Amino acid sequence: MNKLMARAAALLLAMLILAGTTPALAKSYTGTVNKDKVFFRSRANTSSVWHAQLNRGTKVTVTGVRGDFYAVEYDKKNGYIMRSLVDLPSSALRGLGVEGKTSQASKYDKVTSISGLGAAPAATRKGSSGDAVEKLQRALQIKGFLKGRVDGIYGEQTASAVSAFQKAAGLSQTGSANSATINSLFGKGGGSSNQSVSIKDDPGMKGITDISKITVPRGTRPGDSGQHVRALQQALKLKGYYKAAVDSSYGDLTTDAVKRFQRAHKLTADGIAGNGTLRALFGRNAGEAAYTTQRLDWKRSSGTIPQFASFTIKDVSSGLTFQARRWSGSNHLDAEPLTKKDAQTLKKIAGGAYSWARRAILVRYNGKVYAASMNTMPHDQETIKDNNYDGHFCIHFYNSKTHGTNRTDTAHQNAVTRAMKASW
Repeated sequence: MNKLMARAAALLLAMLILAGTTPALAKSYTGTVNKDKVFFRSRANTSSVWHAQLNRGTKVTVTGVRGDFYAVEYDKKNGYIMRSLVDLPSSALRGLGVEGKTSQASKYDKVTSISGLGAAPAATRKGSSGDAVEKLQRALQIKGFLKGRVDGIYGEQTASAVSAFQKAAGLSQTGSANSATINSLFGKGGGSSNQSVSIKDDPGMKGITDISKITVPRGTRPGDSGQHVRALQQALKLKGYYKAAVDSSYGDLTTDAVKRFQRAHKLTADGIAGNGTLRALFGRNAGEAAYTTQRLDWKRSSGTIPQFASFTIKDVSSGLTFQARRWSGSNHLDAEPLTKKDAQTLKKIAGGAYSWARRAILVRYNGKVYAASMNTMPHDQETIKDNNYDGHFCIHFYNSKTHGTNRTDTAHQNAVTRAMKASW
């Protein structure tokens, strides 16, 4: 039988040669890993198991493309690495058919002038994503500071471009697109975000003529967004403290307006719209404006806090708070401290030494507070390189599971139950 199969294969090859159609070998290309601790995964998603962690400079063989991942051969294994973490020569990109392509075209790609981008975006920073980042990236492209694609994700390349622009503009080189950077980049021609917009001309004030027409919001603070921030801005605008357009984003201009209102009413000028500030702004109707702790069912609502979104964590036992960002996670949420200061706070919460111990916490995002549990131990992959935290930590909600066992963790679920009894 083996001899017959061999003869048949030889005959088929001969026929192909005679026909001038010899079978083509699949092309492969040598790529170089451009970061440390890069996951070489078994599947093309960020939740799959991984074969190995590769460091900067490691050579891999790229054989194809699957979405945001390259199909890769390494150490006699087949797997996947995120495309952004592997450098390839332009000839390889052309061969793979990905040169100059993005997973989704930006609506700003064809805009050729700053003024054509319209109103300037709100201040933003590394780790953010969305329309504001897209507009920022395109403006940096137009000015010649960003060479990469517009993808709406504020990563290392965007931060470097912002720093380069800040240096050229004589601003502090923070890499964060603060109000001063946005104003300098977009100017008056771009509808600068700090331009005064009258109540009559502001679409966000349509139908709002006095405080009684605004639904009393819950407490919010810098970094928040949504309907509660919108109501806060509307009230501050009616009172004459907020001059810019109502955009539902709690940025520098909103913070400054809150502080001025607080000083005028002899309140602590911390820029946070808490109960005291809301009562002074809205009257006694704001007495119930505190956050209400909610239960987030991870089975049904794992996307409530999207990837790369930033949020605030409050440790129930210590009362300490810090900022974090969602990196990934499917069975539960994988998070990273946003800055070095946030990592210091997390370590303080842990008692000076990180551990796997479960802690009851509250997670505040987009005007809502959710009961949750976390450990503090840094492990596996990281995406924020300058926060002094080597890896990420785990956050569990109701019905979430561990990645290793694919089961709910009793200790985490008990901590979530304790958090449900706490309030912000």
